[in-house]
Amino acid sequence: MPELERYPVAIIGGGPVGLVSSILLSQQKIPHVLFERYPSTSIHPKACGMNMRTVEIFRQIGIEREVLEQRAPQNTVSRTTWRTTLGPTSREIIGRDAWGGGAYQEECKGSSPCPYVIIPQIRLEPILQRRAIELNPQGIRYGVEVTDTEEDGDRVILTTRDTNGSGICRFEARYVIGADGDRGLTDELGIKWEGERDILDMVSAHFKAPLSAHHPDPRNFITWFIDPLKGGSIRTGYLYHLGPYPVTTETEEWLFACAVNPENVQDFKTEDMVERIHGTLQIPDLDINLISLSHWRVDSIVAEKYRSEKGRIFLVGDAAHRIPPWGALGLNTGIQDAHNLVWKLGLAIRSDKLGRYNALLDTYETERHPIGLRVAQTSLHNLQSHALIMDRALGISPQNNTESNVKAMEEYFIPHSTEGKSRRQAVQNAQNILDIEFHALGAEIGWFYPNIDPETPITSSNHGGQLLPNGELNCLQYHPSLLPGHHLPHIWLEKNGVVRSTRDLIPCDTLLFLISGPYGEATYDGVARVERIGDSGWRDADGMWANLKGHLAGILVRPDGIIAWKADHHSMLDMTGKGLAVVIERLTSGRR
Repeated sequence: MPELERYPVAIIGGGPVGLVSSILLSQQKIPHVLFERYPSTSIHPKACGMNMRTVEIFRQIGIEREVLEQRAPQNTVSRTTWRTTLGPTSREIIGRDAWGGGAYQEECKGSSPCPYVIIPQIRLEPILQRRAIELNPQGIRYGVEVTDTEEDGDRVILTTRDTNGSGICRFEARYVIGADGDRGLTDELGIKWEGERDILDMVSAHFKAPLSAHHPDPRNFITWFIDPLKGGSIRTGYLYHLGPYPVTTETEEWLFACAVNPENVQDFKTEDMVERIHGTLQIPDLDINLISLSHWRVDSIVAEKYRSEKGRIFLVGDAAHRIPPWGALGLNTGIQDAHNLVWKLGLAIRSDKLGRYNALLDTYETERHPIGLRVAQTSLHNLQSHALIMDRALGISPQNNTESNVKAMEEYFIPHSTEGKSRRQAVQNAQNILDIEFHALGAEIGWFYPNIDPETPITSSNHGGQLLPNGELNCLQYHPSLLPGHHLPHIWLEKNGVVRSTRDLIPCDTLLFLISGPYGEATYDGVARVERIGDSGWRDADGMWANLKGHLAGILVRPDGIIAWKADHHSMLDMTGKGLAVVIERLTSGRR
């Protein structure tokens, strides 16, 4: 029997979520090992839109600069359009601003120190890989597959084999982070899924072609094609650029994706996909160099539990939820899962008392599972909106005959016809519904954890405007708030000529005590990292802190940026280092 290698944490899966988990553990100096069965990073483009909360995490883990260097330039990803083709007969159906660009730019700038970033996963993963290996040179192991996990008391035994067949090894970990996507760990744990499976059968192609010269709007990122002959948008396909940036006609790469017609299922070999791309784009003599092809199914499912029954294995990313890509929330949600989990694991591992933080670890599921459910539902809505709302507004449907669909599209472009005017208004109205995909600041950065501290009642029934009257999240608007459960708002601060965001003050391994007013910092030293706004501390550069804080005298902020507790003037006057320690003990006990 091979001798056990022992680690506090093992990570199964080396995609973006697994790599972020590794980096966060390394920042806390927690020894760990990561297993990825493939020999290196992903070879096929997958996710590409990183929202501001995710880029803030990149900032915290030290890769923001490199991400910004390799992202798509903002002036090439500020719009999205619906078109008939890109060829000589191309017509634009409608276009709009998106992803924090155009009319949304100032709103987004004031909400975060970081921008919304378009960076294809094939560019992002190597950045994460380099950072993970830099911080843990011996612990990032590619070409190693986990074949078995066994929870045994206060440990997990993992059996691995090298994918080249060279050997079998066994490892012991106190905790396991399951970031293996759809590779089966969730099912092996007996955890069921809820939601809709096999919604669409999709195929996507990564290819090189000199396409940018054929697109009339250089600001455009995703182009959605609607061909009445194919019965609508999803079946026709969509296209977006992949860099590498800055692009040239010799190097530019693209991704084209479309749904497989269920009445005409085909295997989509290379020649089939090239023919499909030519048929959709209709650019004469276009030279297409296919790099890779991927066949995938769209699911909208969430694991019923994010923690194994015996409590030692946690699911993150696609192992916990599989999200339709419309809205770009899937990978963002997975990275934010890891951000929620890892600091809690750090407390549990550093504790000298077994089980002390078990209830806190339970809060990973109670906090993140509702987020996963909402994101799955929202993303499914986004997918359905293209076909059920956008196509319907044009009068196009797979159920119609070809003649009816072609006639409906032609009527849309007739300037003065009553039918054309009606369809154009319907398409414009459809864009208002699609705001939840392209202008959803509330869904991207306004989500929060309700009732995070039952001893601090929330007096605002709508959580500062972040909830709609029906109790649902306001997905379109972000309302900065200092209420417990919400993210610490981005506020620019200045001290001794140094400018920082409040988000930059958050440590990775302890709580931040942000105080305002004449309260002694030394009193809290060693209990939490203390930062003062006002008096001899940071200057509130634009007055936003003063506008938000009201009568607050201090707030405690978790390493994942979530406000855990707020203190008014009277409680601060009574507060001592010991008193703050009592508050922190209560908050980290996980008792809700």
